[in-house]
Amino acid sequence: MWDVDFDEFGMHPAVVLSVNRMNSKLGHVAVVPVTGTPGPEQTHVPLTSDAGFTRYQESFADVTALQPVDRARILARRGLLTGSELDRLARQLSVYLGL
Repeated sequence: MWDVDFDEFGMHPAVVLSVNRMNSKLGHVAVVPVTGTPGPEQTHVPLTSDAGFTRYQESFADVTALQPVDRARILARRGLLTGSELDRLARQLSVYLGL
């Protein structure tokens, strides 16, 4: 979980999906922005406060907003997803991407 400086909407929390050991070799990393707006459970994964988000009362990773971000725009680490959050996010991304 990181603060990311997005081109479109400025600094915003996001889930970084790229593997740490690869991040130093890649120009961009895959991220899923976090929103405070609940959406369909197929696309919005609820996140607990363990993830380090304080911007919203409730936080959701929106898999429909998956996007590449320049590594230089990854600013500060906030926290970690729980194992169950990570599993659900992986499942929902697989469904969304048709994998």
